[in-house]
Amino acid sequence: MNTLSERYISAFGHVLGMVVASRMDKQFSQESQQPSNYQTFVWTDTAFDSVTLYRGGLSFDFAFRATSQEYSTTYATPPLLNFIRKKNLIISQIDGVDDIEIVERYNTEPYDIDWRGLLIDMENHVFPLDKLQTLNEIFQYNGVWNVSGELFDKLGITAVYIQSVEIDFVEGYEDTIAYIFKMRAIKDLEYQLLNQ
Repeated sequence: MNTLSERYISAFGHVLGMVVASRMDKQFSQESQQPSNYQTFVWTDTAFDSVTLYRGGLSFDFAFRATSQEYSTTYATPPLLNFIRKKNLIISQIDGVDDIEIVERYNTEPYDIDWRGLLIDMENHVFPLDKLQTLNEIFQYNGVWNVSGELFDKLGITAVYIQSVEIDFVEGYEDTIAYIFKMRAIKDLEYQLLNQ
């Protein structure tokens, strides 16, 4: 696991990487040996979570797996997640009165999600071209991905669409690619029609 924490340091910076490393030293080693345990590890505004993206017959697991047999069913390690949500407000000012405003309408936007992760070839330790191709196919799909994971479940997020992807290469690790998905939570059309 030590080399995994070093990859996070190289990919996402020293401060965040050191936090990841300390979490790995304390808890992630236990997590990696218990693949059925879907615990979430949270600090400040970013969290690790084991997540599944799926649609139709396709499914991609982002999780820690201990043995090579279990690892073969996993696409990538759990992502680092950041959730941002805003309110849309229509605000009116009162003429001649300072420091007072009237909020006429409230509306809550869906969550914007920063999803940062690593693609690692743990078997051959070569550049993960197959995983990179799959990442591109995940992004190129012009539709909604269903998503499940502890954090997503707690926030009521069941589906997302991917707005952008950023791909970077991790210096010193030829078997690792860093990526960032910018996502937005969405409710399916049936849900929207039923709740109007």
